[in-house]
Amino acid sequence: MKTNLKLLLFVLIMAVLTSGILVGVEALTAERIQNNQDAKIKIAILEANGISYTLATINDTFDQEIDVVEVDEWTFYVNPDNGSVSFALSGGGVWGPIEGILTLESDFETIVKVSILQQEETPGLGGVIAESQYLETFVGKVMVPEFMINKDPGANLPNEIDSIVGATNTSKRFEEIINTDYAAAKLAWLSQN
Repeated sequence: MKTNLKLLLFVLIMAVLTSGILVGVEALTAERIQNNQDAKIKIAILEANGISYTLATINDTFDQEIDVVEVDEWTFYVNPDNGSVSFALSGGGVWGPIEGILTLESDFETIVKVSILQQEETPGLGGVIAESQYLETFVGKVMVPEFMINKDPGANLPNEIDSIVGATNTSKRFEEIINTDYAAAKLAWLSQN
């Protein structure tokens, strides 16, 4: 009985210490994690606009070159030099969230660039969604009447790209994310212009 009590006390003390350490580490790293996430967004937007930066100057360059416009729950990042507009995309993929940045020309219809910030799709299949070679197929495509990622092997229309081979579900989920977020962002964007 006494041995069991000592063992229980030992386990309880270790649990409290371990929990305390984990809470402390989270508190110490939370700001750095948030700064890194902010930097990923800024890098994606600066690169989509062809704006040069260094790791030391990301924040200053972003603040000087990009206007931040908030409308309702949307944050838009506008390049005042060419009028391009960027905003965040997010939604559920097959295995986890897909998050990215969509940058459009000033017409708010033509795609300048799509950047993927986070995804958990199957490497080599759905994970292709984050590869630059695939993302380049979005450039110059239009979001109207609706953006489509299709399996049709024929020539694509101005609002279509090919789906990822072997990852039909990821392609369809990403198509839904793009169209849903675009429609909501467009309403917010047009309401303030």
